[in-house]
Amino acid sequence: MRYLTPVTVFAVWGLFLSCEGFFVPRAVSTSRRRETAGDLKEAGRGEQSSLRMWNPGKMFGSVLGSGAAMAKLGGPALTVGGGEGLSLDVLRDRAEKTTVGQKLREEKALREKGEGLPHTDAKIRLFGTGENPKITLYRDSAAWCPYCQKTWMLFEEKRVPFRIEKINMRSYGDKPKEFLAKVPGGLLPVIEVEGGPGQPITESQVIMNLVDRSFPESAGYRDLMPPKGTPLFKRAQELLSLERDLFRAWCGYVFYPPGFGGGRDDFDRVMDRVDAALGETEGPWFLGGTEPSLVDLTYVPHVERIAASVAYWKGRKVRGGKWKNVDRWFDALDERPSYQATKGDFYTHVMDIPPQYGDGFFERGDADYKSVIEGKAENWRLPLPPVGPSDLEPVIPSANVGDEAARHHAAWKLLSNFENVVRFSCRGVGAVGQKKFSAPLADPYAVPNEDAQADVNVALQYVVMALLQGAPQVKDKLNADLAAGGDSGTRRAVAACLHYLRDRVGVPRDMPYLPARQLRAHLNWVADAYLEGSAPAC
Repeated sequence: MRYLTPVTVFAVWGLFLSCEGFFVPRAVSTSRRRETAGDLKEAGRGEQSSLRMWNPGKMFGSVLGSGAAMAKLGGPALTVGGGEGLSLDVLRDRAEKTTVGQKLREEKALREKGEGLPHTDAKIRLFGTGENPKITLYRDSAAWCPYCQKTWMLFEEKRVPFRIEKINMRSYGDKPKEFLAKVPGGLLPVIEVEGGPGQPITESQVIMNLVDRSFPESAGYRDLMPPKGTPLFKRAQELLSLERDLFRAWCGYVFYPPGFGGGRDDFDRVMDRVDAALGETEGPWFLGGTEPSLVDLTYVPHVERIAASVAYWKGRKVRGGKWKNVDRWFDALDERPSYQATKGDFYTHVMDIPPQYGDGFFERGDADYKSVIEGKAENWRLPLPPVGPSDLEPVIPSANVGDEAARHHAAWKLLSNFENVVRFSCRGVGAVGQKKFSAPLADPYAVPNEDAQADVNVALQYVVMALLQGAPQVKDKLNADLAAGGDSGTRRAVAACLHYLRDRVGVPRDMPYLPARQLRAHLNWVADAYLEGSAPAC
């Protein structure tokens, strides 16, 4: 393979290996669908079925469908604050005046100029160069794709200017015809190079190696691979081969029935090797040094998904378990802005893994982490327990922004696209789309129930108020409204819409983990209030 300098065109394009090959999954999160079906038992709807992206580039760009016939709503609509009529403009003003709101607004302004921290909403990254990027990276809209994640991180770590275009994965939506004309197989990730060979370059590892060699240290960029022919380069190749061993062991353990794949022992043996490899260096990284290499970036997406899937399907901790060097590596990653921007949470991963790899097989493990990840435990209920480094999903001290900041972040993001989120939530009592996709919650062609919008608008304003002020400060107003209006059928339908939205909050696509955790819990709190007729303890 020939590597060219940044001032020349890229002459190499990748193998056509898809990151989206998937098995049709068995039913995922059936209990979650049963819950919604119960809410709607008397509201004219059946079980939910799906998940996907909607309004890409905006908050809650994901969508998941469900339902049968639309529910007919009746009874007097509620008003915010017992008739106070608090406007969205007032709520937006309050959100903007918070410390978090001011910071998020400033970060958005920088992002629109191609500067600032990495972010899932960024469309261009300039890194202070002021130049017109020659490269466009096509990645998936939902930030699900593991191969897109490591490629995206490489651009951020090397600080190579690039543009970003988001494309659906087949599992949750249709791909634009314009993209398929360029890439008939629909593969992701892809890069296009201005002045390049004309054919898009695909396959993540090819892209990563090509970009690394084409933007070398001699041109002012950081080399992420050692020079060829050196002992460290040989070690890097060995570690990349070990990553493939880990991937195969993970698939054999999680996606095959017990006794048919490699199983727990094989997985543990390979994880032991990975942990030992990380222990060979003084620093946290595979090749040593103070910053991650291309080897580390190659491991990131699958080790992240391994941690989520092994906890969910096997009831075991990978991070926070017996592999202490892996823990040290994860902690170091959590300090990197490139990882913070691309990192998913466990819930998002156990929803996005089956469409890509197939469903996992459950085994009795150390604990029932499934219910925790699905939000059935206290972790999606107010008052939320504190977070910390010993959690199932560890939060290191420097990443713990605190409950208030996380709440305000969630409120600001919800308000940034509020009207569209209201309409989207009304799919919870709308009609399912005619075209189906394999992701367990995807239904991009679902039809919202327009009759529900006024009531859902009020309920989501209460969610925003609770996020901004704290639920205890909003409880009396919410109870007064619930006592004043709305019949039981309407309330059940509104709760179903809030649950529909709750299940479709994606990390990192919509917001980081801690704000998402707050939003899910506050959606539950308001939904419970509608179902019970009064707000629960908070």
